[in-house]
Amino acid sequence: MKAASFHGIGDVRCEEMDTPRIGDGEVLMKVRVCGLCGTDVSKMRGGTVAEPAVLGHEVAGDVAEVGKDVEGVEVGERIIVTHHLPCFVCRYCRHGSYSQCETFKKMNIIPGGFAEYVRILQPAVEKSVMKIPANLSYEEACFAETIGCCLRALERCGIRSGDSVMVVGAGPVGLLHLQLVRNLGAGQVIVSDLVDFRLDMASKLGADIVINSAKDDVERVVYEKTGGGADVVIVSVGNVDALRQSLKLVSRGGKVLFFAGCPPDSVLSFDP
Repeated sequence: MKAASFHGIGDVRCEEMDTPRIGDGEVLMKVRVCGLCGTDVSKMRGGTVAEPAVLGHEVAGDVAEVGKDVEGVEVGERIIVTHHLPCFVCRYCRHGSYSQCETFKKMNIIPGGFAEYVRILQPAVEKSVMKIPANLSYEEACFAETIGCCLRALERCGIRSGDSVMVVGAGPVGLLHLQLVRNLGAGQVIVSDLVDFRLDMASKLGADIVINSAKDDVERVVYEKTGGGADVVIVSVGNVDALRQSLKLVSRGGKVLFFAGCPPDSVLSFDP
């Protein structure tokens, strides 16, 4: 099979490698679509992963082969799968911090989503393989992993019906947050970005107010429209200035969600 293999900064190669062999309880997926996550980009730009590596984890595809004792999944079915899976019993899992679980960090799809086929291990087959509904395309289905990450973060924010929400950054993830907070009952949603076409899309997807932060005074607009700051501020861009600004955009007693990762050695300083 072919796979995109990372061999160092600026060196990604399309290579031939053996198709993974599956064992009992495992599934071989033929990858139809794999999304490009910001973490994939940061690993390739920063060289923060052992080489060679096949990255990619936002996968959707077809069941190509099933191992012995696999139940509920058949060859030819369209599926998605989460690339990580926690143990659900360690102290991190008991506190809902699943991404800190050691099992979570070790579990993965093999070799990675930027390949024609991936091996899905038995625990993931049992707990995190999901069938794609007939009304969804592979491209839509591969967003499940990203949306899951957004939902987990938003659940911690405790958004209540009618809350004002500020989304800083209208990239793909910011636009997902916008749509999700609408579904969670947010009353007023404000979105800021530097790029007009992204703000136009935010308006189409339900933003009440959009602000071009290169042209307008974001703090003034937010304070005027919310009466003292947003109940929840979601920072979906990896920028220290955006993180610092978010602390000025939130209301007293409100919550700020730092969703995007910043470049290495970034430092956020503020007056507590």
